[in-house]
Amino acid sequence: MSKHTVYFLSSSQHRGLMAEIWANRLELSDWDIRSAAWGDPSINDTPVEIMKEIVLNVPEVQPRAYNSQEVSQADLIVALHDSEYESADIPSDLPAQKVLRWDIQNPELRSSDLSEQWALYQEVCDEIAINIKNLEPYFRSAHM
Repeated sequence: MSKHTVYFLSSSQHRGLMAEIWANRLELSDWDIRSAAWGDPSINDTPVEIMKEIVLNVPEVQPRAYNSQEVSQADLIVALHDSEYESADIPSDLPAQKVLRWDIQNPELRSSDLSEQWALYQEVCDEIAINIKNLEPYFRSAHM
């Protein structure tokens, strides 16, 4: 049986990375879980440190740039965007029938204060965790 693929996309991969880590916690053996940035990929220490507070063994992660051809082959694509700042930035070539949009704040666009960003990332982490938990029945459904 071949694996299914889910991509979590965000502007710089920070929120997508958090979603990737949460989804990996579900131990979905028949899913390949990835994240990528539709902008410049980077790994900011803040989201990783936030995840380490909750998930003690955070896997090693690498920045990954958006690859239209690769992402379009995915079974599910989740675009994490801040509707106030990033809606127009989501790649327009995503296959609409495979895309879920999660309106998740981008702490780096919301504040330049590092302490405030830390607090916002904690909220983002919780919101992503809830969204991933809500997706679990889809990931485990027999029709996939």
